[in-house]
Amino acid sequence: MRISTYEIILPLIGQEDKKIEGKTLLVNGLYGALDVVDTKIAEKLEKEDFAGIPFSLRERLTVRGHITRKDEAGELADARLIGRVWNKLVGHAGTGPVILPTYNCNFRCPYCFERHRLTRGQEWLGHEMKPEMVEAVFAALQKQKDKGHKIDNVSLYGGEPLLKENKETVRNICEHAKAMGLGLSGITNGYDLDSYVDLLKEFEFSQLQITVDGVGVLNDRRRLHRDGVPTYDKILQNAKLALDHGVDVNLRVNTNGENIGGVKALIDDLAARGLREATQEERDKAYQEEQEAKKAGKPKPERKGFFSYYFKAVSEDADSPTKVTERQVLDALLAAGIPPLEAIGKQSQYSIPMQGLSAAMKKDDYPSFSPAFCGAEQGMLCIAPDGQLFSCWDLVAKDEDAVGFTDKEAGRFFFNFTKAKWRTRTSDLMKPCQTCPYIFICRGGCAPEAYRTHGSYFRENCGEAKEIFAYVAPRVVGKKWEATKEDELSISLTGPLARFTEKERETLMRTTSQQEMFGIIKQAGFFFSETSEEKKDA
Repeated sequence: MRISTYEIILPLIGQEDKKIEGKTLLVNGLYGALDVVDTKIAEKLEKEDFAGIPFSLRERLTVRGHITRKDEAGELADARLIGRVWNKLVGHAGTGPVILPTYNCNFRCPYCFERHRLTRGQEWLGHEMKPEMVEAVFAALQKQKDKGHKIDNVSLYGGEPLLKENKETVRNICEHAKAMGLGLSGITNGYDLDSYVDLLKEFEFSQLQITVDGVGVLNDRRRLHRDGVPTYDKILQNAKLALDHGVDVNLRVNTNGENIGGVKALIDDLAARGLREATQEERDKAYQEEQEAKKAGKPKPERKGFFSYYFKAVSEDADSPTKVTERQVLDALLAAGIPPLEAIGKQSQYSIPMQGLSAAMKKDDYPSFSPAFCGAEQGMLCIAPDGQLFSCWDLVAKDEDAVGFTDKEAGRFFFNFTKAKWRTRTSDLMKPCQTCPYIFICRGGCAPEAYRTHGSYFRENCGEAKEIFAYVAPRVVGKKWEATKEDELSISLTGPLARFTEKERETLMRTTSQQEMFGIIKQAGFFFSETSEEKKDA
Protein backbone atom coordinates (compact mmCIF):
# COMPACT_ATOMS: atom_id res chain seq x y z
CA MET A 1 0.00 0.00 0.00
CA ARG A 2 1.19 3.51 -0.73
CA ILE A 3 -0.13 7.03 -1.17
CA SER A 4 -1.11 7.81 -4.77
CA THR A 5 1.46 9.46 -7.03
CA TYR A 6 -1.28 11.91 -7.97
CA GLU A 7 -2.20 12.98 -4.44
CA ILE A 8 -2.53 16.68 -3.52
CA ILE A 9 -2.99 17.58 0.16
CA LEU A 10 -4.23 21.07 0.99
CA PRO A 11 -5.74 22.96 3.92
CA LEU A 12 -9.46 23.71 4.00
CA ILE A 13 -10.50 27.37 4.09
CA GLY A 14 -13.93 28.60 5.08
CA GLN A 15 -15.83 31.75 5.96
CA GLU A 16 -13.96 35.03 6.32
CA ASP A 17 -11.12 33.30 4.44
CA LYS A 18 -9.95 31.53 7.59
CA LYS A 19 -8.47 28.06 7.79
CA ILE A 20 -10.88 25.42 9.05
CA GLU A 21 -8.95 23.99 11.98
CA GLY A 22 -8.63 20.25 12.22
CA LYS A 23 -9.71 19.55 8.63
CA THR A 24 -7.66 18.85 5.49
CA LEU A 25 -8.56 18.48 1.83
CA LEU A 26 -7.41 15.47 -0.19
CA VAL A 27 -7.46 15.82 -3.98
CA ASN A 28 -6.51 13.03 -6.32
CA GLY A 29 -5.53 14.66 -9.60
CA LEU A 30 -5.85 11.41 -11.55
CA TYR A 31 -9.20 10.07 -10.35
CA GLY A 32 -10.81 13.39 -9.44
CA ALA A 33 -11.61 12.37 -5.85
CA LEU A 34 -12.27 15.24 -3.42
CA ASP A 35 -12.34 14.21 0.23
CA VAL A 36 -12.17 15.98 3.58
CA VAL A 37 -10.44 14.24 6.49
CA ASP A 38 -9.18 15.17 9.92
CA THR A 39 -5.78 16.83 9.74
CA LYS A 40 -4.26 14.10 11.92
CA ILE A 41 -5.41 11.51 9.38
CA ALA A 42 -3.86 13.53 6.54
CA GLU A 43 -0.57 13.62 8.43
CA LYS A 44 -0.63 9.83 8.81
CA LEU A 45 -1.46 9.50 5.11
CA GLU A 46 1.55 11.63 4.12
CA LYS A 47 3.81 9.46 6.29
CA GLU A 48 2.13 6.34 4.87
CA ASP A 49 1.25 5.31 8.42
CA PHE A 50 -1.77 3.38 7.19
CA ALA A 51 -2.03 1.27 10.36
CA GLY A 52 -2.80 4.49 12.24
CA ILE A 53 -5.85 5.19 10.09
CA PRO A 54 -9.13 3.57 11.21
CA PHE A 55 -10.03 0.55 9.09
CA SER A 56 -13.29 1.88 7.61
CA LEU A 57 -11.68 5.18 6.66
CA ARG A 58 -8.64 3.41 5.23
CA GLU A 59 -10.97 1.35 3.06
CA ARG A 60 -12.81 4.46 1.87
CA LEU A 61 -9.58 6.26 0.97
CA THR A 62 -8.41 3.17 -0.91
CA VAL A 63 -11.65 2.85 -2.88
CA ARG A 64 -11.42 6.58 -3.71
CA GLY A 65 -7.83 6.24 -4.98
CA HIS A 66 -5.93 8.24 -2.33
CA ILE A 67 -4.31 5.02 -1.09
CA THR A 68 -3.37 2.40 -3.69
CA ARG A 69 -1.77 -0.99 -4.15
CA LYS A 70 -0.81 -0.02 -7.70
CA ASP A 71 2.76 0.97 -8.36
CA GLU A 72 3.57 4.13 -10.34
CA ALA A 73 3.39 2.19 -13.61
CA GLY A 74 -0.07 0.89 -12.71
CA GLU A 75 -1.40 4.38 -12.02
CA LEU A 76 0.25 5.68 -15.19
CA ALA A 77 -1.58 2.95 -17.12
CA ASP A 78 -4.84 4.35 -15.70
CA ALA A 79 -3.84 7.88 -16.75
CA ARG A 80 -3.08 6.73 -20.28
CA LEU A 81 -6.33 4.79 -20.50
CA ILE A 82 -8.40 7.76 -19.32
CA GLY A 83 -6.57 10.06 -21.72
CA ARG A 84 -7.07 7.69 -24.64
CA VAL A 85 -10.79 7.36 -23.97
CA TRP A 86 -11.09 11.14 -23.94
CA ASN A 87 -8.94 11.62 -27.05
CA LYS A 88 -10.74 9.01 -29.13
CA LEU A 89 -14.34 9.54 -28.02
CA VAL A 90 -14.74 12.99 -26.49
CA GLY A 91 -12.04 15.50 -27.32
CA HIS A 92 -12.25 15.49 -31.11
CA ALA A 93 -15.95 14.85 -31.56
CA GLY A 94 -16.62 18.47 -32.47
CA THR A 95 -15.26 21.26 -34.64
CA GLY A 96 -15.25 24.78 -33.23
CA PRO A 97 -14.98 27.16 -36.20
CA VAL A 98 -13.49 30.59 -35.52
CA ILE A 99 -13.80 32.72 -38.66
CA LEU A 100 -11.70 35.80 -39.39
CA PRO A 101 -13.53 38.08 -41.86
CA THR A 102 -10.32 40.14 -42.07
CA TYR A 103 -6.90 40.54 -40.48
CA ASN A 104 -7.40 44.31 -40.43
CA CYS A 105 -8.02 46.17 -37.20
CA ASN A 106 -8.89 49.73 -36.24
CA PHE A 107 -6.88 49.43 -33.01
CA ARG A 108 -3.12 49.36 -32.46
CA CYS A 109 -2.91 47.89 -28.95
CA PRO A 110 0.75 47.83 -27.85
CA TYR A 111 0.52 44.35 -26.29
CA CYS A 112 -1.38 42.63 -29.15
CA PHE A 113 -0.03 39.15 -29.91
CA GLU A 114 -0.96 39.69 -33.56
CA ARG A 115 1.40 42.66 -34.03
CA HIS A 116 3.31 40.60 -36.60
CA ARG A 117 0.36 41.21 -38.97
CA LEU A 118 1.34 44.85 -39.35
CA THR A 119 4.58 43.97 -41.15
CA ARG A 120 2.49 42.68 -44.09
CA GLY A 121 1.34 46.20 -45.00
CA GLN A 122 -2.08 47.83 -45.25
CA GLU A 123 -2.98 46.29 -48.61
CA TRP A 124 -2.65 42.77 -47.18
CA LEU A 125 -4.40 43.75 -43.94
CA GLY A 126 -7.33 45.21 -45.82
CA HIS A 127 -8.26 41.99 -47.59
CA GLU A 128 -11.64 40.60 -46.56
CA MET A 129 -12.82 37.01 -46.87
CA LYS A 130 -14.18 36.81 -50.42
CA PRO A 131 -17.72 35.47 -51.06
CA GLU A 132 -16.34 32.41 -52.82
CA MET A 133 -14.15 31.66 -49.77
CA VAL A 134 -17.13 32.06 -47.43
CA GLU A 135 -19.00 29.59 -49.63
CA ALA A 136 -16.07 27.15 -49.56
CA VAL A 137 -15.61 27.43 -45.78
CA PHE A 138 -19.22 26.57 -45.04
CA ALA A 139 -19.22 23.78 -47.62
CA ALA A 140 -16.19 22.37 -45.81
CA LEU A 141 -17.91 22.76 -42.43
CA GLN A 142 -20.94 20.91 -43.78
CA LYS A 143 -18.65 18.07 -44.89
CA GLN A 144 -17.22 17.99 -41.35
CA LYS A 145 -20.74 17.81 -39.97
CA ASP A 146 -21.70 15.06 -42.41
CA LYS A 147 -18.76 13.04 -41.06
CA GLY A 148 -20.27 13.24 -37.58
CA HIS A 149 -18.39 16.24 -36.18
CA LYS A 150 -20.51 18.24 -33.77
CA ILE A 151 -20.65 21.90 -34.87
CA ASP A 152 -22.93 24.19 -32.87
CA ASN A 153 -21.52 27.68 -33.12
CA VAL A 154 -19.39 30.00 -35.24
CA SER A 155 -17.28 32.61 -33.48
CA LEU A 156 -16.08 35.74 -35.31
CA TYR A 157 -12.50 36.83 -34.65
CA GLY A 158 -9.82 39.00 -36.21
CA GLY A 159 -8.07 41.37 -36.59
CA GLU A 160 -11.26 43.15 -35.72
CA PRO A 161 -14.19 41.13 -37.08
CA LEU A 162 -16.80 43.88 -36.72
CA LEU A 163 -15.22 46.71 -38.69
CA LYS A 164 -18.04 48.85 -40.09
CA GLU A 165 -16.54 48.70 -43.60
CA ASN A 166 -16.71 44.88 -43.55
CA LYS A 167 -20.40 44.59 -42.76
CA GLU A 168 -21.42 42.88 -46.00
CA THR A 169 -18.75 40.22 -45.52
CA VAL A 170 -19.91 39.64 -41.95
CA ARG A 171 -23.54 39.46 -43.08
CA ASN A 172 -22.58 36.84 -45.67
CA ILE A 173 -20.88 34.74 -42.98
CA CYS A 174 -23.89 35.12 -40.68
CA GLU A 175 -26.32 34.08 -43.41
CA HIS A 176 -24.33 30.93 -44.12
CA ALA A 177 -24.12 30.13 -40.39
CA LYS A 178 -27.88 30.57 -40.01
CA ALA A 179 -28.52 28.34 -43.02
CA MET A 180 -26.53 25.60 -41.26
CA GLY A 181 -28.41 26.15 -38.01
CA LEU A 182 -25.30 27.40 -36.21
CA GLY A 183 -25.23 29.90 -33.36
CA LEU A 184 -23.07 33.03 -33.53
CA SER A 185 -20.74 34.79 -31.10
CA GLY A 186 -17.78 37.09 -31.47
CA ILE A 187 -14.60 38.58 -30.01
CA THR A 188 -14.50 42.30 -30.79
CA ASN A 189 -12.96 45.53 -29.54
CA GLY A 190 -16.49 46.94 -29.64
CA TYR A 191 -15.65 50.27 -31.26
CA ASP A 192 -17.76 49.82 -34.42
CA LEU A 193 -20.38 47.67 -32.72
CA ASP A 194 -23.11 50.30 -33.14
CA SER A 195 -22.95 49.62 -36.90
CA TYR A 196 -23.87 45.98 -36.26
CA VAL A 197 -26.84 46.23 -33.91
CA ASP A 198 -29.28 45.08 -36.61
CA LEU A 199 -27.13 42.03 -37.42
CA LEU A 200 -26.79 41.11 -33.74
CA LYS A 201 -30.57 41.03 -33.47
CA GLU A 202 -31.32 39.46 -36.85
CA PHE A 203 -28.89 36.57 -36.41
CA GLU A 204 -29.41 36.18 -32.65
CA PHE A 205 -25.79 36.50 -31.51
CA SER A 206 -25.50 34.79 -28.13
CA GLN A 207 -22.39 36.46 -26.74
CA LEU A 208 -19.68 39.02 -27.40
CA GLN A 209 -16.32 39.35 -25.68
CA ILE A 210 -15.30 43.01 -25.53
CA THR A 211 -12.12 44.42 -24.01
CA VAL A 212 -11.42 47.53 -21.95
CA ASP A 213 -8.25 48.06 -19.98
CA GLY A 214 -9.05 50.84 -17.52
CA VAL A 215 -11.06 54.02 -17.09
CA GLY A 216 -10.84 56.80 -19.68
CA VAL A 217 -7.34 57.82 -20.74
CA LEU A 218 -5.77 54.70 -19.23
CA ASN A 219 -7.86 52.57 -21.57
CA ASP A 220 -7.42 54.92 -24.54
CA ARG A 221 -3.63 54.63 -24.57
CA ARG A 222 -3.81 50.82 -24.37
CA ARG A 223 -6.89 50.18 -26.52
CA LEU A 224 -5.38 52.60 -28.98
CA HIS A 225 -7.40 53.59 -32.05
CA ARG A 226 -5.35 53.89 -35.23
CA ASP A 227 -6.70 57.44 -35.67
CA GLY A 228 -5.79 58.43 -32.11
CA VAL A 229 -9.40 59.08 -31.03
CA PRO A 230 -10.66 58.12 -27.53
CA THR A 231 -12.18 54.64 -27.29
CA TYR A 232 -13.34 53.99 -23.69
CA ASP A 233 -16.73 55.70 -23.63
CA LYS A 234 -17.75 54.47 -27.06
CA ILE A 235 -16.80 50.87 -26.24
CA LEU A 236 -18.96 50.86 -23.12
CA GLN A 237 -21.85 52.64 -24.86
CA ASN A 238 -21.75 49.95 -27.54
CA ALA A 239 -21.58 47.22 -24.89
CA LYS A 240 -24.82 48.61 -23.46
CA LEU A 241 -26.38 48.60 -26.93
CA ALA A 242 -25.56 44.91 -27.31
CA LEU A 243 -27.01 44.15 -23.87
CA ASP A 244 -30.19 46.07 -24.73
CA HIS A 245 -30.58 43.86 -27.81
CA GLY A 246 -30.35 40.62 -25.84
CA VAL A 247 -26.66 39.79 -26.42
CA ASP A 248 -24.59 38.66 -23.44
CA VAL A 249 -21.41 40.71 -23.01
CA ASN A 250 -18.30 39.37 -21.29
CA LEU A 251 -15.87 42.23 -20.65
CA ARG A 252 -12.20 41.25 -20.65
CA VAL A 253 -9.50 43.35 -18.98
CA ASN A 254 -5.97 42.64 -20.19
CA THR A 255 -3.80 43.47 -17.21
CA ASN A 256 -0.11 44.26 -16.78
CA GLY A 257 2.08 46.70 -14.86
CA GLU A 258 0.72 49.68 -16.76
CA ASN A 259 -2.90 49.31 -15.67
CA ILE A 260 -2.98 46.98 -12.67
CA GLY A 261 -3.27 49.99 -10.39
CA GLY A 262 -6.55 50.94 -12.08
CA VAL A 263 -8.49 47.78 -11.23
CA LYS A 264 -10.66 49.31 -8.50
CA ALA A 265 -11.39 52.47 -10.49
CA LEU A 266 -12.62 50.35 -13.42
CA ILE A 267 -14.82 48.15 -11.23
CA ASP A 268 -16.33 51.28 -9.62
CA ASP A 269 -16.92 52.94 -13.00
CA LEU A 270 -18.67 49.88 -14.43
CA ALA A 271 -21.01 49.89 -11.43
CA ALA A 272 -21.64 53.63 -11.79
CA ARG A 273 -22.62 53.07 -15.42
CA GLY A 274 -25.19 50.49 -14.39
CA LEU A 275 -23.24 47.56 -15.84
CA ARG A 276 -24.33 45.01 -13.26
CA GLU A 277 -23.42 41.35 -13.36
CA ALA A 278 -26.34 38.94 -13.55
CA THR A 279 -26.79 36.54 -10.65
CA GLN A 280 -26.62 32.80 -11.18
CA GLU A 281 -30.30 32.60 -10.29
CA GLU A 282 -31.15 35.05 -13.09
CA ARG A 283 -29.09 33.08 -15.57
CA ASP A 284 -30.60 29.75 -14.50
CA LYS A 285 -34.14 31.14 -14.78
CA ALA A 286 -33.48 32.52 -18.29
CA TYR A 287 -31.90 29.22 -19.38
CA GLN A 288 -34.90 27.28 -18.09
CA GLU A 289 -37.34 29.57 -19.91
CA GLU A 290 -35.37 29.25 -23.15
CA GLN A 291 -35.32 25.45 -22.91
CA GLU A 292 -39.05 25.29 -22.20
CA ALA A 293 -39.77 27.55 -25.20
CA LYS A 294 -37.53 25.39 -27.40
CA LYS A 295 -39.31 22.18 -26.38
CA ALA A 296 -42.69 23.83 -27.00
CA GLY A 297 -41.59 25.04 -30.45
CA LYS A 298 -42.00 28.66 -29.41
CA PRO A 299 -39.66 31.61 -30.18
CA LYS A 300 -36.83 32.28 -27.77
CA PRO A 301 -38.10 34.59 -24.98
CA GLU A 302 -36.79 38.13 -25.31
CA ARG A 303 -34.57 39.46 -22.55
CA LYS A 304 -31.71 41.87 -22.00
CA GLY A 305 -28.23 40.43 -22.30
CA PHE A 306 -26.30 39.33 -19.23
CA PHE A 307 -23.16 41.30 -18.35
CA SER A 308 -19.99 39.91 -16.79
CA TYR A 309 -16.32 40.88 -16.62
CA TYR A 310 -12.99 39.26 -15.88
CA PHE A 311 -9.28 40.09 -15.66
CA LYS A 312 -6.37 38.30 -17.34
CA ALA A 313 -2.62 38.92 -17.10
CA VAL A 314 -1.10 39.95 -20.43
CA SER A 315 1.22 37.30 -21.90
CA GLU A 316 4.67 38.88 -21.90
CA ASP A 317 8.27 37.71 -21.77
CA ALA A 318 9.61 37.06 -18.28
CA ASP A 319 12.02 40.01 -18.48
CA SER A 320 9.35 42.51 -19.60
CA PRO A 321 9.21 45.47 -17.16
CA THR A 322 5.40 45.46 -17.34
CA LYS A 323 4.87 41.71 -16.81
CA VAL A 324 2.59 40.72 -13.94
CA THR A 325 1.61 37.26 -12.73
CA GLU A 326 -1.92 35.90 -12.55
CA ARG A 327 -1.54 36.00 -8.74
CA GLN A 328 -0.73 39.71 -8.86
CA VAL A 329 -3.94 40.24 -10.85
CA LEU A 330 -5.89 38.31 -8.21
CA ASP A 331 -4.24 40.35 -5.46
CA ALA A 332 -5.33 43.55 -7.22
CA LEU A 333 -8.92 42.29 -7.18
CA LEU A 334 -8.65 41.46 -3.49
CA ALA A 335 -7.18 44.90 -2.80
CA ALA A 336 -10.17 46.42 -4.61
CA GLY A 337 -12.41 44.90 -1.95
CA ILE A 338 -13.64 41.88 -3.93
CA PRO A 339 -14.16 38.88 -1.58
CA PRO A 340 -11.85 35.91 -2.34
CA LEU A 341 -14.43 33.56 -3.89
CA GLU A 342 -15.84 36.35 -6.03
CA ALA A 343 -12.32 37.44 -7.01
CA ILE A 344 -11.53 33.87 -8.10
CA GLY A 345 -14.49 34.00 -10.46
CA LYS A 346 -13.30 37.29 -11.96
CA GLN A 347 -9.71 36.17 -12.58
CA SER A 348 -9.48 34.25 -15.84
CA GLN A 349 -7.00 31.56 -14.83
CA TYR A 350 -8.34 31.15 -11.29
CA SER A 351 -11.91 30.71 -12.49
CA ILE A 352 -11.03 27.63 -14.59
CA PRO A 353 -10.29 25.23 -11.67
CA MET A 354 -13.18 26.82 -9.78
CA GLN A 355 -15.57 25.75 -12.54
CA GLY A 356 -14.12 22.24 -12.63
CA LEU A 357 -14.36 21.78 -8.87
CA SER A 358 -17.88 23.18 -8.71
CA ALA A 359 -19.02 20.82 -11.48
CA ALA A 360 -17.38 17.81 -9.81
CA MET A 361 -19.03 18.56 -6.46
CA LYS A 362 -22.50 18.46 -8.04
CA LYS A 363 -21.89 14.72 -8.55
CA ASP A 364 -24.01 14.78 -11.71
CA ASP A 365 -21.07 13.38 -13.63
CA TYR A 366 -17.53 12.12 -13.33
CA PRO A 367 -14.88 14.78 -12.71
CA SER A 368 -13.37 16.13 -15.91
CA PHE A 369 -10.76 13.79 -17.35
CA SER A 370 -9.76 16.00 -20.26
CA PRO A 371 -5.98 15.98 -20.83
CA ALA A 372 -6.24 18.96 -23.24
CA PHE A 373 -5.55 22.47 -22.02
CA CYS A 374 -7.85 24.26 -24.46
CA GLY A 375 -9.60 24.11 -27.83
CA ALA A 376 -6.29 24.23 -29.71
CA GLU A 377 -5.71 20.56 -28.80
CA GLN A 378 -9.33 19.67 -29.46
CA GLY A 379 -11.48 20.81 -32.36
CA MET A 380 -10.97 24.56 -32.59
CA LEU A 381 -10.31 25.67 -36.14
CA CYS A 382 -9.32 29.27 -36.83
CA ILE A 383 -10.12 30.07 -40.46
CA ALA A 384 -8.23 33.04 -41.93
CA PRO A 385 -9.60 35.39 -44.63
CA ASP A 386 -7.59 33.52 -47.26
CA GLY A 387 -8.79 30.13 -45.98
CA GLN A 388 -5.62 29.16 -44.12
CA LEU A 389 -6.32 27.05 -41.03
CA PHE A 390 -4.81 27.40 -37.55
CA SER A 391 -5.38 25.37 -34.39
CA CYS A 392 -4.64 28.26 -32.00
CA TRP A 393 -5.87 31.82 -32.36
CA ASP A 394 -2.59 33.15 -30.98
CA LEU A 395 -0.90 31.88 -34.15
CA VAL A 396 -3.15 33.27 -36.88
CA ALA A 397 -1.29 34.96 -39.78
CA LYS A 398 1.85 32.94 -39.01
CA ASP A 399 2.10 30.94 -42.24
CA GLU A 400 4.64 28.52 -40.79
CA ASP A 401 2.16 27.51 -38.08
CA ALA A 402 -0.83 26.86 -40.36
CA VAL A 403 -2.36 23.39 -39.99
CA GLY A 404 -4.01 23.37 -43.39
CA PHE A 405 -6.02 25.32 -45.95
CA THR A 406 -9.48 25.60 -47.48
CA ASP A 407 -9.80 24.47 -51.08
CA LYS A 408 -12.22 26.83 -52.83
CA GLU A 409 -13.01 24.51 -55.73
CA ALA A 410 -13.57 21.37 -53.63
CA GLY A 411 -15.19 23.17 -50.70
CA ARG A 412 -13.21 21.17 -48.16
CA PHE A 413 -10.42 21.49 -45.62
CA PHE A 414 -6.99 19.94 -46.22
CA PHE A 415 -4.84 19.38 -43.14
CA ASN A 416 -1.09 18.90 -42.81
CA PHE A 417 0.96 16.94 -40.28
CA THR A 418 0.99 19.82 -37.79
CA LYS A 419 -2.74 19.34 -37.21
CA ALA A 420 -2.06 15.81 -36.01
CA LYS A 421 0.72 17.09 -33.73
CA TRP A 422 -1.71 19.41 -31.96
CA ARG A 423 -3.85 16.38 -31.15
CA THR A 424 -0.91 14.79 -29.33
CA ARG A 425 -0.32 17.87 -27.17
CA THR A 426 -2.23 16.43 -24.22
CA SER A 427 -1.05 15.75 -20.69
CA ASP A 428 -1.49 11.97 -20.97
CA LEU A 429 1.04 11.94 -23.84
CA MET A 430 3.60 14.54 -22.66
CA LYS A 431 6.13 12.70 -20.50
CA PRO A 432 6.74 15.43 -17.87
CA CYS A 433 2.97 15.60 -17.26
CA GLN A 434 2.24 11.88 -17.08
CA THR A 435 3.16 11.38 -13.42
CA CYS A 436 2.32 14.88 -12.24
CA PRO A 437 -0.52 15.17 -9.67
CA TYR A 438 -1.95 17.99 -11.80
CA ILE A 439 -2.23 15.86 -14.95
CA PHE A 440 -5.97 16.57 -15.40
CA ILE A 441 -5.87 19.96 -13.65
CA CYS A 442 -3.05 21.81 -15.44
CA ARG A 443 -3.45 19.58 -18.55
CA GLY A 444 -0.11 20.58 -20.02
CA GLY A 445 -0.68 24.33 -19.90
CA CYS A 446 -0.86 26.91 -22.68
CA ALA A 447 0.99 26.10 -25.93
CA PRO A 448 2.08 29.69 -26.77
CA GLU A 449 3.40 30.04 -23.21
CA ALA A 450 5.28 26.76 -23.68
CA TYR A 451 6.84 28.31 -26.78
CA ARG A 452 8.00 31.29 -24.70
CA THR A 453 9.63 28.92 -22.20
CA HIS A 454 10.88 26.05 -24.35
CA GLY A 455 10.79 27.32 -27.94
CA SER A 456 8.17 24.71 -28.86
CA TYR A 457 4.37 24.66 -28.84
CA PHE A 458 4.48 20.92 -28.21
CA ARG A 459 6.10 21.05 -24.78
CA GLU A 460 4.50 21.37 -21.37
CA ASN A 461 3.99 24.68 -19.59
CA CYS A 462 3.36 24.48 -15.84
CA GLY A 463 3.04 28.23 -15.38
CA GLU A 464 1.24 29.08 -12.13
CA ALA A 465 -1.06 26.05 -12.20
CA LYS A 466 0.00 24.61 -8.82
CA GLU A 467 -0.16 27.95 -7.03
CA ILE A 468 -3.53 28.76 -8.56
CA PHE A 469 -5.03 25.39 -7.58
CA ALA A 470 -3.59 25.67 -4.07
CA TYR A 471 -5.48 28.96 -3.65
CA VAL A 472 -8.73 27.96 -5.34
CA ALA A 473 -9.42 24.40 -4.15
CA PRO A 474 -9.31 25.01 -0.36
CA ARG A 475 -11.78 27.91 -0.67
CA VAL A 476 -14.20 26.43 -3.21
CA VAL A 477 -14.33 23.03 -1.48
CA GLY A 478 -14.27 24.66 1.96
CA LYS A 479 -17.44 26.60 1.21
CA LYS A 480 -19.20 23.41 0.09
CA TRP A 481 -18.00 21.43 3.10
CA GLU A 482 -19.16 24.09 5.54
CA ALA A 483 -22.60 24.02 3.94
CA THR A 484 -22.99 20.22 3.84
CA LYS A 485 -20.38 18.74 6.21
CA GLU A 486 -20.07 16.03 3.57
CA ASP A 487 -16.62 14.44 3.54
CA GLU A 488 -16.89 12.71 0.15
CA LEU A 489 -17.43 15.58 -2.27
CA SER A 490 -17.07 14.10 -5.75
CA ILE A 491 -17.38 10.86 -7.65
CA SER A 492 -14.08 9.05 -8.25
CA LEU A 493 -12.94 7.56 -11.56
CA THR A 494 -11.59 4.54 -9.68
CA GLY A 495 -15.07 2.99 -9.94
CA PRO A 496 -15.43 2.66 -13.72
CA LEU A 497 -11.72 1.90 -14.14
CA ALA A 498 -12.06 -1.05 -11.75
CA ARG A 499 -14.93 -2.43 -13.84
CA PHE A 500 -12.79 -2.94 -16.95
CA THR A 501 -11.38 -6.42 -17.41
CA GLU A 502 -7.75 -6.76 -18.44
CA LYS A 503 -8.88 -7.80 -21.90
CA GLU A 504 -11.10 -4.73 -22.19
CA ARG A 505 -8.24 -2.47 -21.10
CA GLU A 506 -6.00 -4.00 -23.75
CA THR A 507 -8.70 -3.50 -26.38
CA LEU A 508 -9.25 0.14 -25.39
CA MET A 509 -5.53 0.86 -25.72
CA ARG A 510 -5.20 -0.97 -29.04
CA THR A 511 -8.35 -0.57 -31.10
CA THR A 512 -8.88 2.18 -33.66
CA SER A 513 -12.64 1.52 -33.72
CA GLN A 514 -14.61 4.19 -31.90
CA GLN A 515 -17.65 1.94 -31.94
CA GLU A 516 -15.76 -0.85 -30.19
CA MET A 517 -14.37 1.58 -27.59
CA PHE A 518 -17.76 3.13 -26.94
CA GLY A 519 -19.37 -0.28 -26.46
CA ILE A 520 -16.83 -1.20 -23.79
CA ILE A 521 -16.95 2.03 -21.81
CA LYS A 522 -20.75 2.23 -22.00
CA GLN A 523 -21.05 -1.27 -20.61
CA ALA A 524 -18.68 -0.32 -17.79
CA GLY A 525 -20.74 2.79 -17.02
CA PHE A 526 -17.80 5.07 -17.69
CA PHE A 527 -19.72 7.71 -19.58
CA PHE A 528 -22.07 10.35 -18.30
CA SER A 529 -25.27 9.67 -16.42
CA GLU A 530 -28.58 9.72 -18.30
CA THR A 531 -29.53 12.89 -16.44
CA SER A 532 -26.31 14.57 -17.52
CA GLU A 533 -26.80 13.48 -21.13
CA GLU A 534 -30.33 14.86 -21.13
CA LYS A 535 -29.04 18.20 -19.89
CA LYS A 536 -26.38 18.30 -22.58
CA ASP A 537 -28.86 17.45 -25.32
CA ALA A 538 -31.38 20.07 -24.16
